[in-house]
Amino acid sequence: MGLAAYDIRQIPEGYYEPAVQGGEIRQLDIPGYQTAAVYLPWGYDNSDRRYNTLYLIHGGGDSPASWFGSDDLLKNLLDHMIADGKLEPLIVAAPTYYEDGCTRKGIADSHAAVKAYGPVLRNVVVPLIEKTFRTAPCRGHRAIGGFSMGGVTTWFAFLEAMDLFRWFLPLSGDCWAFGELGGSSHAAETAALLADHARGQDFYLHALTGTEDIAYPNLNAQIEAMQAYRKEFRGGENFFYSLLEGGVHQYPDIRRYLYHALPDLFRL
Repeated sequence: MGLAAYDIRQIPEGYYEPAVQGGEIRQLDIPGYQTAAVYLPWGYDNSDRRYNTLYLIHGGGDSPASWFGSDDLLKNLLDHMIADGKLEPLIVAAPTYYEDGCTRKGIADSHAAVKAYGPVLRNVVVPLIEKTFRTAPCRGHRAIGGFSMGGVTTWFAFLEAMDLFRWFLPLSGDCWAFGELGGSSHAAETAALLADHARGQDFYLHALTGTEDIAYPNLNAQIEAMQAYRKEFRGGENFFYSLLEGGVHQYPDIRRYLYHALPDLFRL
């Protein structure tokens, strides 16, 4: 397809190791929900500046530890990108759509949790993050992205929270406004709905996935349908689609997508 770009950057080998100037991961209790993880860049405690914020949502059955867990890969990646000037220092908040004590995390249960999460994100999570940390509290300084069900969450935010976020990074997940896997089963209806919400809005949308990813057929069908609305989704301006040849539905590839896409956030 004409919109797709295949030149996804490779993570430098040294970025897998800790950086000299390393940030910090803090835990934040979200009332009624499982604990969020929050990345703070190096120098945060010795600065009075306010930071751009990326809300990064995990996949179904996972948790914030899927981003900031024992391997430290995402933290190291962020630390190195910031130290090398590839990324402006930012806060990365990794909350969860699972309520405290949740044990049912199948596809249908996760879909229900994501659908119900919009008001929580708006009324609880974002205000608490901005009360606790020195964010720049306006939509131009807020981004949201996520993997798999986190990508589904990102599409719901595009529909429901354009006033909160300007920047959107759905990673290997399609829009489920018309039900599970709705990006392919209801591609035309999904594209029309997204275009209706995009019309007249100022936003940046970059969808990424891999050609061997289980989400590829659904997301790709949706992206193809969205190209019928070129006034709303202007390829190369506010709308981008990147594919990793051979990329699969796993966090190592998703972190590579982040390495590729993050430098373009908060640029305009």
